[in-house]
Amino acid sequence: MIDMGLRTALYESHIALNARMIDFGGWEMPLQYEGVLAEHASVRNDAGIFDTSHMNAFWISGPDSLDALSRLVTQDLRTLAVGACRYGFLLNEDAGVIDDLIVYRMSETEWMPVVNAGTAVAVLAWIRQHCDNARVTIKDLRDIQGKLDIQGPNAITIIKRIFDLDFSDLKRFRWTRVENNNEPWIVSRTGYTGADGVEIYPPAASMGRIWQALTEAGVRPCGLGARDTLRLEAGFPLNGHEFDPATSPAEAGMMRYCSKAEPFIGKEALMRRAAAPARLLAPFLLEGRQTARHGQSVVLENGDQIGKVTSGSFCPTVGRALGFAYVTPANALPDTRCFIDNGRTLLPATVTTLPFLKT
Repeated sequence: MIDMGLRTALYESHIALNARMIDFGGWEMPLQYEGVLAEHASVRNDAGIFDTSHMNAFWISGPDSLDALSRLVTQDLRTLAVGACRYGFLLNEDAGVIDDLIVYRMSETEWMPVVNAGTAVAVLAWIRQHCDNARVTIKDLRDIQGKLDIQGPNAITIIKRIFDLDFSDLKRFRWTRVENNNEPWIVSRTGYTGADGVEIYPPAASMGRIWQALTEAGVRPCGLGARDTLRLEAGFPLNGHEFDPATSPAEAGMMRYCSKAEPFIGKEALMRRAAAPARLLAPFLLEGRQTARHGQSVVLENGDQIGKVTSGSFCPTVGRALGFAYVTPANALPDTRCFIDNGRTLLPATVTTLPFLKT
């Protein structure tokens, strides 16, 4: 058992399922229940459920909310329709990533940014600092709204069978409001696993009922271990690994999420960094089953160090050990041969292209 940290509304449910709990961004979260491989397979082949209520959402509203939020995020919010959401970044003045986030347009003057657990406090402070306006209201939804991710090819079918809610026509990166058992839900066709599915934002008090209904119907509970292998083989970067306040979207190869014409905090620095990046994020495949780990060195055959690993794991659907590393631009080209120094041996690796998981 770990030292007590922050707990979601489903903490006791995780303990009852004998979950292995770990600290994640200050939260006591399940790493795995029956095992990462089984949980990973459920999401790829059937359906799995994740407690993601350690993440946070804010409600931003008011006549000046569009202008205020547009100055902060890299997403083009002016072209975002009500009923849609969009992925992008919140940058500091040097173009470093404070957080990657999804912004939902809830009405003409209402927005719901959804942010990561470990950055939530800093993000809220940053937003308040730069949206301090009598015509902008910011509300933290932490205590009143939860979050569950139901992911997998059968997720939509199972939700319809259990809750009589049909999301089959809901398009990717679109959301809708529904009622279930007289409770209002926000449901979006989104997720960070590379599988189909939805993210549900119900009242915090209803999290236990929804979790119980789905798990009793056979939807497998999944922990952070499977979430990491799923996002990695789908080629999705992770904040705290591929992103941090010293790293910009330019180095991460994510400039497509920063292409709007209007200014935002960090834009000028981002353009400078994009023109001459000192390093680039490179996806790589290993030849054996041994995995690379965050912080390990990437070297050439002559021993020259060219970068550092940010993420690595064996990913069962791909059937390979793979990962991400920041390397010098000349060595970020596909088919570049290199080695991962794990402190005991050199693991042969090859830079590749995304996605790892071919669909």
